[in-house]
Amino acid sequence: MKQILFFMILALGVVSCKGVGEVTLPDKSIKVSNDIVTYKDAPYSGKIRMNLVDKIQGYEGFLTFKEGHLDGVSDIKNENKKQHMKFTIVNGKFDGNIIMNDPEQSIKMDLDINKGVITKMIADVYNTYKYDLTFNKGLANGTMEAEGQKFTFKDGIAKIPGAPEGAELKLSMDEATGDMIMENVMNGKSVRQQKIPNQLTPQYLEKVLFVSIQMVNR
Repeated sequence: MKQILFFMILALGVVSCKGVGEVTLPDKSIKVSNDIVTYKDAPYSGKIRMNLVDKIQGYEGFLTFKEGHLDGVSDIKNENKKQHMKFTIVNGKFDGNIIMNDPEQSIKMDLDINKGVITKMIADVYNTYKYDLTFNKGLANGTMEAEGQKFTFKDGIAKIPGAPEGAELKLSMDEATGDMIMENVMNGKSVRQQKIPNQLTPQYLEKVLFVSIQMVNR
């Protein structure tokens, strides 16, 4: 995730904020306190926009805050570098379409998320892991490529290429936590189960961005 967000951190070298008023960082009125962004010691609401310096470098867009937290639609891009990050946060959870593209890091993601849970995933990570999946009642449908192997899922189950008859791979989404569950099955019996924690959360994103804001505002 740090690599996915790297270009976004760079884009925050100089930004401007709009909420109660409009300021340009560095500005001592903008602070990060108790894990929230404040303006004149009050939780900040409004947009963080790119200013002229960022636009010269190719960056444009904004981040949206409510009461000191990321909330609403945020959209940052750099057409020169073909980088793009767009997301919507509602009540502390990602909701709607998320785009995270960074060719320099070989990452391309297009996700549909419903109240923090991924329902659709189209992604190419490091040109090694490729996903074209939808999740229906938590069960994967579509294809996943990993290190040269391709799996085709239907109702959460895929045959394992080159494996003995009866060997299957199960893939599901925990709709309560957003974690993915991958399970190796042989003749209907579980052999090994692996949980892939959901690290794509607004809280994680805030930790990265808030550090950047603090560094700019020193």
